[in-house]
Amino acid sequence: MKEIVEESSTFTYDETSTSGIDDTQNSMALVKAPEKAEEEKQPDDNNSAKQQAASSVFATAVDEQTLDDAKRRQQTLFQPESWEPVSKYSPGMQEIIDARANEHFAKAMELKEKKDFTGTINFINKSLALRDLHIYYVERAEAYIQLCDFQSAILNYKRVCLMEPENDDYYKRLAFLFYFQGQTLFDQRLYPEALEAFARAAEMAPDNVGYHIRSMTCLAALHRHGECLALVNKRLESENDNPDLYIMRARLHEMFRNTTLCYYDVKDAMKLNEDHPEAKAMMIKLEKRALENKHHAMQLNLLGKHREALQKISVAIETDPAVADFHGTLHRRLADFNAAIDDFLLALDKCDHNEESPVYIESQRQLLLTYNDFAVECFTKGFYDEAIILLNKAIKGEKREKGLYINRGDCFFRQGDYNFALQDYHQALDLDSMDINVKNRVSVIYNEYATVAYQDKNYPVTESKFTLALQYNIKMGSYYISRSRARYMMENMQGARQDLIMGLLLDPTNEEVLSILSRLFPGSLSADIEEITKDPGLMSASAKSTWSQEDADISNVEERMYKSGSCFPDLKACMDERDFNLKLAEEKKQVHEDVKTVMIERRTLKYSGGRVCPLPPPSAKPLYGGRAFKRKSRLAEESANKGSSTNWRQFTQGIPVVDA
Repeated sequence: MKEIVEESSTFTYDETSTSGIDDTQNSMALVKAPEKAEEEKQPDDNNSAKQQAASSVFATAVDEQTLDDAKRRQQTLFQPESWEPVSKYSPGMQEIIDARANEHFAKAMELKEKKDFTGTINFINKSLALRDLHIYYVERAEAYIQLCDFQSAILNYKRVCLMEPENDDYYKRLAFLFYFQGQTLFDQRLYPEALEAFARAAEMAPDNVGYHIRSMTCLAALHRHGECLALVNKRLESENDNPDLYIMRARLHEMFRNTTLCYYDVKDAMKLNEDHPEAKAMMIKLEKRALENKHHAMQLNLLGKHREALQKISVAIETDPAVADFHGTLHRRLADFNAAIDDFLLALDKCDHNEESPVYIESQRQLLLTYNDFAVECFTKGFYDEAIILLNKAIKGEKREKGLYINRGDCFFRQGDYNFALQDYHQALDLDSMDINVKNRVSVIYNEYATVAYQDKNYPVTESKFTLALQYNIKMGSYYISRSRARYMMENMQGARQDLIMGLLLDPTNEEVLSILSRLFPGSLSADIEEITKDPGLMSASAKSTWSQEDADISNVEERMYKSGSCFPDLKACMDERDFNLKLAEEKKQVHEDVKTVMIERRTLKYSGGRVCPLPPPSAKPLYGGRAFKRKSRLAEESANKGSSTNWRQFTQGIPVVDA
């Protein structure tokens, strides 16, 4: 018991361990049981004798004094007020390790301030060997950065990102490290490795434009321009407010020789930033190149090399597509009318349809001329409907050009639509009432109407139409002769004679005069008629005045034509006056030739061949007469000639035999 008490007195409490508390509790339990036993065995005053007797019976080797001291010590053993003061705190193993790690880290930070990054790394390595904290990896990565060991720094930050996945700052720092490593490799012209580093940086920080741009730069350096352009386009879909991206795409388009797309990218970049230095420099370069190509095209055009000039001006338009003045007439001169029409329509769009712009006015004029030239081309090939459609477009754009109405009237005339042709000719006359060519066309139309009416025996209408034809062309002798016939059929002999004489004066070689001359002047000789035609008194006063006015008009028109150089300035005509008259002459000549051919080559009614079968040779005189004999002879001859193809009656030679 004494030994137990002594061990209990030397017990010290350890805050870090629970084993001492458990042992104390067990000791208290062991001691408490004897104490209770002793209390229960305390005798009353009445039983003291019994206790003495019992003690004398069960005597022990321990005296009473010793037992009393033991009881007192037992009562005060586990009371807190009687404990001795607790000894000094002793740290555990983990606390010692952590404290040692902190000491190494503090030493590393001191070396970091002294720029001794190698020593910093060594002490941080010692700290990490004792304790695994993310701050140690961060500081070691920064030390590696100072030593330009980017790969080791990247590995440390990767470990940090795994330990702290919710901290975005570490991811951004890791992305920057990839970018820094890629830039170092790019400066060493290790483009594939740099591209991989930039791509990882862009994956870690997709919102950073600089990382994507450096990736595009690596692709361009590796001559992977298609992938680079695709990457730029993808980036511009989500970020269209960055002028640098437009400039980069413009350079790629220029590399692919897509100068038009390059121009528009530079223009978009200048919209975002008007003072962007690279955008301004590229725009000046493109404009200068376009002007050089235009001047070269003009020189080639003057030399007659239209194909080469067209190539140069096309390059100028692609380089600077905003300039509408580059769209010229080369396509029209090369008879490529579809391309010319598209070219001028594009020029009008570039002018924003500003009708006051000189470029717009010139382009509109050239477009109308192109429509007209295309219509003339269709007219010469017989495509009259297409020519009319093109002229309709031209007239819709310019309603004050008489040449367009004349050309459309010629198309209608070739189609036989005289009513539409006459309306277009009258419209041209409204614009220029002194144009002789239009008047001649109108007179031809009325002559055709009069001819049809004469064939229908509608002589009053015939006379009125010929009169209208003569109002527009008073010097046409055939019109007078034709009206003379109509007046003769209307029994207007005096008017018919005057028209016939006027026809002889204007067209003395006309053969149609002979058929009506004898009817109007019966019994007169040709010499008398010549004398009559020489008498100017037969010409009416109105005819004289009209003729003199017509001569004045012709002289004025010829003077204007001489000054302008053509009756259709700047416009091609489907048919000029000579072609128009030649066409009519050819048609009439063809009719005469057809009639002449029919009359000459028709089958004659005269037949010079034989219509009677040849006679048989003469036979000898029969020895026997009589009817029976003659009948037999006739039957024999008929049977002999039965195989003949003629049905004519057969005759015999000689004198018939008379019955006796």
